[in-house]
Amino acid sequence: FPVTIHKLSEMISLNYDRGLTAFVVGDSPMRLKPTTVDLSDWGSNVNSVVEDNDFGLVSRDEYLGVYYPAGYTSDNAGNNIVVPASHMALRTIALNDQVGYPWFAPAGTRRGGVTNATATGYISDEGEFVSIALNEGQRNTLYLNNINPITYLNGAGIVVYGQKTRARNASALDRVNVARLVVYLRSQLKNLAKPFIFEPNDKITRDEIKQQVESLMIELVGLRAIYDYLVLYRDW
Repeated sequence: FPVTIHKLSEMISLNYDRGLTAFVVGDSPMRLKPTTVDLSDWGSNVNSVVEDNDFGLVSRDEYLGVYYPAGYTSDNAGNNIVVPASHMALRTIALNDQVGYPWFAPAGTRRGGVTNATATGYISDEGEFVSIALNEGQRNTLYLNNINPITYLNGAGIVVYGQKTRARNASALDRVNVARLVVYLRSQLKNLAKPFIFEPNDKITRDEIKQQVESLMIELVGLRAIYDYLVLYRDW
């Protein structure tokens, strides 16, 4: 789910309505300047706004990732345009899944390369695009506020250089790859259970389900998604 800054809370709610089977990719304001003060004030909501907007980021969720800054590219007609951060992040996530899996981090020089933008930056007060390459201090400020930087790195080009979620608390789910693994598991387990709807609730059915779940988990161990697992079911 890509989403603009003003609709983050709505997309988070939609994801809960559909059983947390999606991951929301959120944008930062295109006019957000790259100073550490501006980045920190927006990311920590120093202005105490009540909903996400250009003056503060409110939304927090384990299945939300927010990215900064905007990108510069061209449209199908060859016109130069400025695109939101999600334009780059979504394609990078898709490319990550092509060469790896959802539980691999869609970031860094191996799987985090941006191929659909030629520069990153922000829109100035005069309405002009200003190209920037985030330095270490700016990247650290963003990361401390659970915002993923997209920047130019020498020898690597433009790279997504973060994979934090907007998790409320520190946990394994404060990483994009872990959150997306959980989303994948929910979807796979839901599909796996469908054939057993209306089947007798007895030991034979439960053993069949357990066997299929274990087969899935064994496969995920081999694909480096998990290290170990334990499948339990409860007799009713």
